[in-house]
Amino acid sequence: MSQGHAISVLSRAYYRSGDARYLRAAQRALLLLDVPATAGGVKALWMDKYVWYEEYPTKPPLFVLNGFIYTLLGLYDLHVIEGENSISLAKKMFDDGMLSLKTLLPLFDTGSGSFYDLRHFTLGVSPNIARWDYHATHVNQLYLLAGLDPDPILINTAKRWEGYMQGKRAAHN
Repeated sequence: MSQGHAISVLSRAYYRSGDARYLRAAQRALLLLDVPATAGGVKALWMDKYVWYEEYPTKPPLFVLNGFIYTLLGLYDLHVIEGENSISLAKKMFDDGMLSLKTLLPLFDTGSGSFYDLRHFTLGVSPNIARWDYHATHVNQLYLLAGLDPDPILINTAKRWEGYMQGKRAAHN
């Protein structure tokens, strides 16, 4: 999460000031996201396939949702600042992360809220249900991403999760 925020701030500082030092710093900060958590970075894999940028690396990974999405937003900011036509590591990492998010997002749905992380899968312990403030953050983040990517899973999940905040629940048998 902090890496994503830093990349966002540095990208925007470059945009506002034109000072290339900010752009270079954002691009350097990006490199840590591509280092596996097992080697001192923050990159984890779900099922050895889907990349996840950990908010705080643990062994095994926890797959924290809000921190991952904040990182995606930082990657998006850097890619936009670098230019749509650039061949960008930030763009590739954003696209890879969005694929992961769209694939794993259903695992975060409790039917009445959202999970903060996926420790119930990786550690085999009780689920870590998101507090309402984190759940609201998840909803807002998904609405923001839905404005960047038209995939229906983003807007549909945001709307469903917002409904949970109004007392709606998933159907049951």
